[in-house]
Amino acid sequence: MHAEVIRFILLVLCWTVVLVRIPAVRVREQRPLWFTLLMLGSGLLMLQKPVARVARELTGIPQITSLISSLMAVGVATLLLDFAIRRPPTHDFRTAPWRRFRIFSSLFTVVTMAVTFSITIAQGVPTRQRFLPVPGVFSAHIVYWVVYLVYMLLVTAWASVLFWRHIARTDSRVLRLAIALLGIATSTFLIFLGSRFAALFSASPTLLPFGLYISSIHSIGIAVGCSLAAVLPLIQAVAAWWHCYKLYPLWKTLCEALPNIALQPPRRRLLDVLTLRDNRLRLHRRLIEIRDGLLSMREWVTPEALDRIRTSMAETRLRPDQAEAATTACWLKVALRAQEQGLERVGKPLDLVSQGGADAYSELRWLRAVAAFWHDPRVDRCAAAIAAEPHRPGS
Repeated sequence: MHAEVIRFILLVLCWTVVLVRIPAVRVREQRPLWFTLLMLGSGLLMLQKPVARVARELTGIPQITSLISSLMAVGVATLLLDFAIRRPPTHDFRTAPWRRFRIFSSLFTVVTMAVTFSITIAQGVPTRQRFLPVPGVFSAHIVYWVVYLVYMLLVTAWASVLFWRHIARTDSRVLRLAIALLGIATSTFLIFLGSRFAALFSASPTLLPFGLYISSIHSIGIAVGCSLAAVLPLIQAVAAWWHCYKLYPLWKTLCEALPNIALQPPRRRLLDVLTLRDNRLRLHRRLIEIRDGLLSMREWVTPEALDRIRTSMAETRLRPDQAEAATTACWLKVALRAQEQGLERVGKPLDLVSQGGADAYSELRWLRAVAAFWHDPRVDRCAAAIAAEPHRPGS
């Protein structure tokens, strides 16, 4: 009962991701994951009792669901290996290692399984539960299982080793978790395949339940791991949209003060929020344009004004990282007012843009911190007080 519930949940998960991530078919790195979920979902569908009953009635072959599920398992293992081999996006499909051998071996396995299955059914060879052969009797049925298990062992072991090697080389936490789940799933499946090898030569009643539990762990790992990796671009796109939304006030102000830094002029807030395409590219451009704006605006900040700002921010008792972000937001407001009033630039600009910039993540984190203080009352009061002084920056 528990196995049926798990299969149904995984079935819903697989087909949900397959339908939601149809655009992944067009992306080379995402394509193996999408087809893996499609085949896993198809295999799980065949294990549902109503579907299995319909398949048997249409074909007149009681064991047809075993063949379809096994072929789907071959497809899942093959696609997982392809994804593991091309995980670092450095291999072109045509130059990926052992490409011809992998294509030939997978086709040989599928054809051999289909032929030996047909012979087994035509000859009326007796079978056990889970379409296992009767021990001690050599037939096409044995060939079916030996070819299937040998191929699955080789492909799964290869993929498992690659997944474990990729974990330490993956930067994204979500993708690292997905690859770890795939590594666990493929390693666990090796145990399942070993139990099936043992079941070929033994009629022990404990092997089948053991294999059922192990295969459940494998199915969960594959379904969840592939789903995470497949929806990662969608998650990243939503996150990029949110970052663009949060950076909009700071970015818009700089673009209006320095129109030359913007590739395209800022649009209204509502139109910017409703823009749902190319969010990662928009965020990348926004970070660059804000950085360019900061580099330009520091030319209106004097050492005296900077000292006043730092003293004022120190009195707010913010954490050091927050105080630095608030200081940047404040001197930027002071510089914007000085530029708007037509004051002269300083002779030697201060080094005020050393934070962030090491990589995209640190740059985003820093600019989000600055944007968080853009409308802070403490920053507004400090900037207004400095702007009201007789000798303002650049004067």
